[in-house]
This record gives sequence, C-alpha cells and structure tokens, in this order.
Amino acid sequence: MNVSSQKSTEEKLNAISKKAAFAGLVSAMSPLNISILDALPIHIFLEDRQGRTLFANKLACETNGKELHELIGKTVFDFFSPSVAEKIRQHDLKTWESKRMGIKEAVVDFNGKPTPMLTGTTIIEDHAAGEEYLLGFSLDISERVEAEEKLQKLAYYDPLTGLPNRRYMEHYGSSYLMAGPEECSAVLVFDLDFFKKINDSLGYEAGDLLLKETARRLRTLETADVLTARISGDRFALLASRASCANEISALCEKVLELFQQPFLVLDRKVPISASIGVSMYPHDGESLYSLLIHAGLAVNVLKSKGKNGYQFFTASMKELAERRLEKEISLSQGLEKGEFILYYQPKINIDTKEIYGMEALVRWNRSNSLIPPGEFIELAEETGLIVPLGEWVLREACRQCKEWRELGYTQLKVSVNVSAVQFQKQDFAELTARVLEETGLEPSALELELTESTIMDKPKEAAVILLRLQQLGVSISIDDFGTGFSSFSYLKQFPMNVLKIDRSFIQNIAEEGADQAIAKAMISLAHNLGLMIVAEGVETEEQLGILEEAGCDAAQGYFISRPLTAGAFLDYLKSRHLNG
Repeated sequence: MNVSSQKSTEEKLNAISKKAAFAGLVSAMSPLNISILDALPIHIFLEDRQGRTLFANKLACETNGKELHELIGKTVFDFFSPSVAEKIRQHDLKTWESKRMGIKEAVVDFNGKPTPMLTGTTIIEDHAAGEEYLLGFSLDISERVEAEEKLQKLAYYDPLTGLPNRRYMEHYGSSYLMAGPEECSAVLVFDLDFFKKINDSLGYEAGDLLLKETARRLRTLETADVLTARISGDRFALLASRASCANEISALCEKVLELFQQPFLVLDRKVPISASIGVSMYPHDGESLYSLLIHAGLAVNVLKSKGKNGYQFFTASMKELAERRLEKEISLSQGLEKGEFILYYQPKINIDTKEIYGMEALVRWNRSNSLIPPGEFIELAEETGLIVPLGEWVLREACRQCKEWRELGYTQLKVSVNVSAVQFQKQDFAELTARVLEETGLEPSALELELTESTIMDKPKEAAVILLRLQQLGVSISIDDFGTGFSSFSYLKQFPMNVLKIDRSFIQNIAEEGADQAIAKAMISLAHNLGLMIVAEGVETEEQLGILEEAGCDAAQGYFISRPLTAGAFLDYLKSRHLNG
C-alpha cells in the first residue's frame, strides 16, 4: 500500500472516529438538558478547537434549515458566505486564545437574509473527559433594532410632515456648514404668514394639512446640498451648503417664495398663504448652527415687523436691537414684580351737564423716576404675554380705586379699563372680571371695559360668548377707536355692547374738515339709533366740544377737559369741580 492510500485511509478513520465522538457527546447529554436548551429562544451551539459543530439546539437547527445530525461536524464555512464565516472564525479563535467571554452585535447572514444578532462565545471545560469546547450563542435582535430605528425616527423626524426636526438639525446639520474659499453656506428660517388665523378659523385639521403640503413642496428643493426641516409650529428651515455666493442664496429664497404663489387646497378650499424668510450666512453671521438659527430667526422677526412675504438677510444691528429688546423685556417683568406701574385717570364728562361721570384708567411705567408712556411698552407686553398679569393688575387697581372714590361720596363715577386682545382672548377673562369685582367690592355697573373692533372680530364666536357673560355680570362694554377698524358695522348688532368711542383722528380736525364733522355726526346718529351711548375722545378745544354738543354727542374726554391725572390729583380735581359746581 502506497503512502497516499495509507493517508486517505487514516483520514477516513479519523473522521469516523470524530463523528462518533460528536455523537457520543450528544448522547451523553441528558434529555432534560437538551430540552432546556431547545426551549431557549436563542441559538446555542458547541464547537471544538477546529470549529466543528458538536451540538446545536433546536432554534439553531431550524434557523439553518438542518437537522442536528446534518450540522454535527460542520463549520461556519459550511453555512455562511466566506467573508462572514471568516469574521466568525476569527472571533472564535480570539475566544480560544483569551479564554474569556466575548459578546458583540453583528449582522449575520442566515440563508441569504441579513439578521441583526447579539452573539457571544466562551470556553467551557469537560473535566471528566479532559476536553474544552467553545460554547456559542446568538440572539435575534431584529425587533429591538427595528424599535430603535422607529425611536430614532421619532426623535429626529417630525411625525406630521416627515421632515427632519430641530433635534436632527442640531445633531447633523453642522455637516452642511461647509464653505471653500469661493463658497458659502446659509441657514434659511421661515414662517407661514397668517398661519394662526387659518388654524383658528378653519381648525387644526386644516392647519395640519397646510403644514403637510408645505413640507411636500419644500422637498422639491432638496438636493445633496440643501436640507429642509420643520423646526417648530409653522416654522421651517433650509440648510444650504456650497453656494457660490450670496446671490445664489437669494435665488434659493426666491424659489421658496415661488412655492407659495399657488394657493393651498385645504378641506376643499383654496387658501392663499405666503412666507417670511430670514437668512444668516456661514461663517460671516455665525460659526455654529445654533447661532445661525438664532440670527436667521431675528431676521424673520425684523421682516415681519416691516411687512411679510419676502426675505431678509441678517445684519449685526438686528442682534443689537434684539439684545435691547430682551433687556427691556426683562426690565418689564421685573417692573411688574417690583410694583413700578401706576395708574393715571382721565376725566370723562357728560356734554350736556358738563359733570364728571367717570374716568379712563391709563397705565404708566414709573421706571427709575422716569414716567414711560404705554406706547413704549404695551406692544412688547402683548408679544411676550406679560400683558396678561399687567392687565389683571390694571383691572384690579382701577376697580379698587373707583370703589374708594365712590365710598367718599362720588357715587356717579364709572371707571373705564382698556382690555388687550391677548388678555381678552384668555378663556377665563369673564371669570377674572367677576372675581376682581367681588374682591374689590365694586358694583359691576361702575365698570366699563373698552375693547377695539379688531379684538372682538378676531374670534367673533368666542368673543360673543365672553361679551354676553360680561353683560350678564352687569359690566358695560365699550368699543374703542370706533371707525378705524372694519368698514362693515354689521357687528354692532351682533355683539352685546353699550358704548361707542369716536376715535381722536375724527375729532382732531372736526372744526376745519367738513368730512370729519360729517363722519362724526353720522357715528353719533348711528349710535343713538342703536340705543348706544357715544363718547368722543381727544377733545382739545372748546370749539370741538361745541360741535360735538350740537351734534348730540353724549360724552367727551380730552386735554380740553383734563389731562390724565394721578389718583391724588384726580381726587383734587373732583373736589374742585364739586365746589365750583
């Protein structure tokens, strides 16, 4: 027998011996042990040093589509692609070398299907036989990976529009901030103009549909260098990189504006809408995405203050303006806490009798011994929401003061308080008024609430409910700045009200302009026909008062009668008028 034939025979005998040994190992395992291993929801297998399978549990067999006897004696190279098998074998060899458990996550290809797995290997010893084996396990973690991917999407993508969200931008957006020597990058931030009104009038479903359609249109602008995102509410952002110059960014802004030239179809209605875009350039306007977003947002606010439907590049002066605004906002909040606000009272007279029948409460900000008029802080208070606590303080203090004067014997007095649209639209405004009247003890008939036309027409249905509740309390409702708002006066018969105030713009030239005099007379006639009292504000001359008296106007206030007075000065004024009368 030659050497080759002898070697072949030895290999066959060795293989038979090994297979018998493998079979012996399995048979040596108790049925209970095998049942336990088969019941586990993980793949379990035993190998020798050469990587040959000695045992595999039921799940491991099923996953490979083999019976146990078909796996025994096979290696990973018999089941996986060469590249995957080689990685597994190298990991196993490291386990044999270190004698320590190794655990890792891997994508394992079972029968051509890549599957995320948690795999582990360790070395165990059979002391009786004096043998060592590699114990391996793997757990299918596909469901966990899928759940993590869903969480990732929820964390980094807006669920309504499917666009990346602000968190995504903060984590990955910086990669777009690249610019070569002849390039620039930019952040565009934009709001949908008048979105709130559409949302309020047509409902949240309409608002959601509008946002979805905006996102759909925005996606048409996406390229490898342009990322779109929804960062909050109706605010969207675009990150553009590798632009050749600012003109290219301007062209991108024009493309965004073009997306809104066609109306949006929302709930079978065509809704026209526009956008206001703020732009900040990298690295000139900021070297971080955070600063660029802030500066682009500032540019949006500046544009909205000047008008809408356009785009505005950020400038350093905007930041200075924003910082001053923030300082003023902080001072305003601190002023409320420190009690720096005071009320002035402007007398109102009955034109026929010339007697004082009431007064309008006007707030002033006494800051650092300097009296700041409302025109310099009311708008900021409304935008920041500080008007709500400020307005509540004004209402309470005016009612308290009026009650005090009425107890002194001036029982005819009636105090007028201006109500901000922001304050009025709070759902509990009627309840707040009832509570203040109860706390101060002021009779409801002694309180008059002044609202502008736009305040009640912004949300007419809600306004009607609040006005009715206020009138049920016994409070009077006055429409301030009458004639400067809606051209249609049909709302006068739709809402419960008691008083109209002719705006000062019609009184200012009433003696010189025939048109203003005719308008004033028409307003007076309209009010009387509707059974309403009418008051003229801004009366500054005796001639103006005479014209109003001749036209039948009921009451007046203005500098000719008296400037706004402090509480102490107003009481002195009352006393002097009483003595002179």
